[in-house]
Amino acid sequence: MNFLKSLKLYKKDKEHKLPSSFRIGELVISDLKPLGGMFKKGVTKAGRISLSGTLDNGKKVKIYESFKSSQINLRKKVGDQLKNEDVLLPSLIAKDENFIVEEWIEGKNLSKINPDYLEKHSCRVINFLKKIHSDYDFIEISNYNKNAFCYLSEYLLIRLKKWERWNPVENLLKEWLESNLETDGIIQSRVSHPDLSLSNIILTPEEKLYIVDNELIGVGKGWLLDERNSFFRGKINQPELDKKCKYFYNLSWKLRLVGSAIDQGDFFRAERMADLQRI
Repeated sequence: MNFLKSLKLYKKDKEHKLPSSFRIGELVISDLKPLGGMFKKGVTKAGRISLSGTLDNGKKVKIYESFKSSQINLRKKVGDQLKNEDVLLPSLIAKDENFIVEEWIEGKNLSKINPDYLEKHSCRVINFLKKIHSDYDFIEISNYNKNAFCYLSEYLLIRLKKWERWNPVENLLKEWLESNLETDGIIQSRVSHPDLSLSNIILTPEEKLYIVDNELIGVGKGWLLDERNSFFRGKINQPELDKKCKYFYNLSWKLRLVGSAIDQGDFFRAERMADLQRI
């Protein structure tokens, strides 16, 4: 397991059952607290370790596990490119081949601000998404990081692979894989951020916006679902897609819906969502 290479166990806290500290490079992080934890403390629903902790100097940080080292490189490049923009990623403090340590951002997440102000800040996040999809610099980042994490093929698809002997999932995966091949070269690779929920965006006292949950940042065709995965779903115009690409888009959304239903143990809903006639 990747995280065991970086995780250094010292003693167990009986209350939260986490290691007391671990090391990334020369950096030792202590006072570990779990983040996420839909199924297990400190583990996101994507199966990645996610914790808060404290450095020796008292500075609070976030630590999370990447899918692979090339995703960490992508995260760094995207963060560097955004450093003078209106919407930011937290500064990287340390990294290795498995983990990222980010600064901890203090402020309110957007789910806790006055609804009257939400529209203003929503526009800022919408512009961020348009930028990473369309600006030349981000297209170049995507082109030079094609082996970085792909939300569709390395998360949504993999999440369903364990159920591929169940006929509804088997049919959906077969259809998606064929459609994916048919749209190669037609749907261009872009930087993708499929996790723009209200709780993942922090407004600081200085009115800066930070995206603080970046475990699923990637490249590939997954950008097609970014807006639909976000809190402002339906507020921006989707790109015009021909029939073949629209079909791929709908199949990709089915991967997400079916996987989420199975995660929740709702196989009746999963079977209904997997139905290829329901497109």
